[in-house]
Formats: sequence, structure tokens, C-alpha cells
Amino acid sequence: MRVTNGFTLLELMVTLAILSIVLGVGVPSLIDMARSMRLQGAAQESYALLQYARSDALRAGAERFVIWRSDSGSWCAVVSDRNDCNCLTDDCSIDGVLRQQSSADFADVVLANATFSSGSYTRFDGMRGLAEGHAGNVAYQLPTANVEAVPDEIRIVVSGLGRLRFCQQGHVAGYPAC
Repeated sequence: MRVTNGFTLLELMVTLAILSIVLGVGVPSLIDMARSMRLQGAAQESYALLQYARSDALRAGAERFVIWRSDSGSWCAVVSDRNDCNCLTDDCSIDGVLRQQSSADFADVVLANATFSSGSYTRFDGMRGLAEGHAGNVAYQLPTANVEAVPDEIRIVVSGLGRLRFCQQGHVAGYPAC
């Protein structure tokens, strides 16, 4: 009777073959999941900015704006006390507090549009937190290589009453369809 310590070459090759098949299937799924999480993160951070702007308007009794800007693939969103602040180039802080998000934090996520009644910003009044006359939506997308495919997109919709809701196009789990 012969006792062996270790693995035979055949056992090692079978193990490596199984491992390469599992990694070949799993890695692309992980990459897609990471991209989808960045898209959801961008949308949820914009939702938080909008909620913050509304609550800060009510707290301060003054209007607050959430402004989106984009230029050459870079984009940003910021809470400001004026509607003309350019978050790509200006300091838009209110009383030394800057509430801003940037495309640098969300690789591959594209600001598809920021369409509000007043342009690329929405306003919450300081009396009731309404967005009267400033309703609309902002949409973020993940670009696809297939031009015929519907890109994954998440929208944040702002009603005239200042209510917020998410919706999605494509295959983003966890959100209702637009």
C-alpha cells in the first residue's frame, strides 16, 4: 500500500479547468452588477440632494435650488441658494456647507437629462417645500455598446408638490417602470 501526499497532475488540471469556467461566467456578472450599483448610487444620491434641499428650504424659510450641470462628459448636481450657480466651476456652498455630487464618484454613469419646467434646476420654496413651477425629472444612464438596446436608466421625478419618486427603463431591478 502506497501513501501519497499532495495532488496528482490530473487532479490539479481538473481543478484549474473548473475554476476557469466559474471565473469566466462569474466575472462579467460581477462587473455588470458593479456598474448597476454605480447607477443606483448616482440616482439615490440625487434623491438625497433633493430631499435635503426641500428640508433645508423649510428649515431656513428660504428657497433652495438643486442645479445640474454637464460639460464634456463631466456632470455635477448641487444644492444652492441661487439658480445660476455652476457646480463645475463655482463654490455653491450655503453658509459654508457644500452639498454636491459629481460624475467623478460614479464612473460610467451619464447624466442623460435634467429637465425641469425652469431649465436644468428645480426650486423648493421655503414656506411649504413645494416645487410649484419647477417640476420635472433628472435621468442617469449606463451607456451600452449595442445602439439598438435600451440603456439602463433611472429617473427621479419631482412633482409640483415637491414629492419625489424613482422610475426606471431597461433592466434596473427594484424600481417601477417609467
